[in-house]
Amino acid sequence: MVNKKFKLNPYLLLIVSFLTIVLLGSFLLSMPFAFRDNPNHEWCHVGNYLDAFFTSLSAMSLTGVVTYPKGLADTLSFGGQMVVLFLMQIGGLGIVTILTFVLTMFRNRIQFRNRLLISQAIAFNNFGEIVQYVRRLIYITIACELLGFALGLPVFATLFPNDISHILYYSLFHSVSAFNNVGFDIFNEADSLVGGLGTMLSSNNWLYYYFTTYLAVLSLMGGISFLAIIDMVLSHKPPRRWSAYTKIVLMTSGVLIVFFAMCLFFTDGLKPNNPISLYECFIHTINCRTAGFSLYPLEELSLPGRMMSCVVMFIGGSPLSTAGGIKVTTVFVILMSIISYFRGKQTSLFKRRYSDTLIVKSMSTFFFVLVILVISYVGLVLFGTKEVSGYEMSENVKANINEYYLFEVFSCFGNVGFFTTLEPCLSTGSLLILCFLMLLGHLGPMTFFQLIQNHLDKNKIMHYSFVEEELLIG
Repeated sequence: MVNKKFKLNPYLLLIVSFLTIVLLGSFLLSMPFAFRDNPNHEWCHVGNYLDAFFTSLSAMSLTGVVTYPKGLADTLSFGGQMVVLFLMQIGGLGIVTILTFVLTMFRNRIQFRNRLLISQAIAFNNFGEIVQYVRRLIYITIACELLGFALGLPVFATLFPNDISHILYYSLFHSVSAFNNVGFDIFNEADSLVGGLGTMLSSNNWLYYYFTTYLAVLSLMGGISFLAIIDMVLSHKPPRRWSAYTKIVLMTSGVLIVFFAMCLFFTDGLKPNNPISLYECFIHTINCRTAGFSLYPLEELSLPGRMMSCVVMFIGGSPLSTAGGIKVTTVFVILMSIISYFRGKQTSLFKRRYSDTLIVKSMSTFFFVLVILVISYVGLVLFGTKEVSGYEMSENVKANINEYYLFEVFSCFGNVGFFTTLEPCLSTGSLLILCFLMLLGHLGPMTFFQLIQNHLDKNKIMHYSFVEEELLIG
């Protein structure tokens, strides 16, 4: 009898390892030591554990939204915040990437089969260079976060003079949060930078612009793709010799940010009451891609402004980055295929042609995610909210709750995590739906598609084909 070796599905490995770290993090965040001024915290209580699980998954998926009414800073102790910090770092790098890096520190070579397994798990096509890529990814992350740490020191030295521990800790936490596109902050406010930083820096206008710009730049670096950073910085190539992938990522990201920032300015920057500035439009659009730092009150955005924010969150950032969403390359392929169809030409750009299989994958991803989001929205409407003692959502959210359900769905799938005062009031069913969306947005729809890859590739082993039929459409 022939013994068949067990073939481990790399995508299943990725999902299982991810959820294992989430469960470990949720256990730690449900312990009494994780909470500020609450030694009698009931760590085994179902409601408390669900909040801990949601926070752990939010940190690992780089979403950055919590269900604590007082926010992250006023709820979690230093120990709890350190757990969140480690979860953000692991989520940004990826558990498979970290394990690979550790293995290469003690072993010079990784077997061919393991290289293939790792490359599939982290969606890197060239498995021959997977070890070098993993090392570069780690080094880039460390370098960018250290740069962010250094650039943040002047801000916190101004806010916390003569308090070296606060200066160092706040700078480190926000550097990791920004580069990994999480959006968590510890400014003692639930509504991100709107309340906390806005109050603390009200008398330091230049510092406010400096800090918010530095956060936006860090989040852009994290969401632009490690592969593109390697191509631009470490390969020492002139721009004209950059890969087509790098050019597409930079071009599409730049066009989308400028386009949606200008649209937001026309819808909300010209209104008579509390208009949003052009600077805030650009920062908000960058944060909508996946960072989630709030500078302008979300409740004061117009309906068109919120809808455009949803579109940006749906698109997200680039593949092989810390960003969520369907990714800018997916949108690029779909738009280019439509344009090429009407022009009667092949889908091509930068002297590269893009296959029909890639087009089908992009469109499948787009429509699959859209259907999931619609179903999730219906689920949120059905499960609704719950009463929370001592806490109420804002009047604007109450009056337009269905709009904010939709906003939450896009925010969690895009791993953005904007806080709208609705989150602490969501029912258990609603929170579980958002947990699934955060998982789907972080790991990517293609990861779940690849679990059934054998079924998707059956046409490759079929030895026959049917007669092609033309249908009337439109």
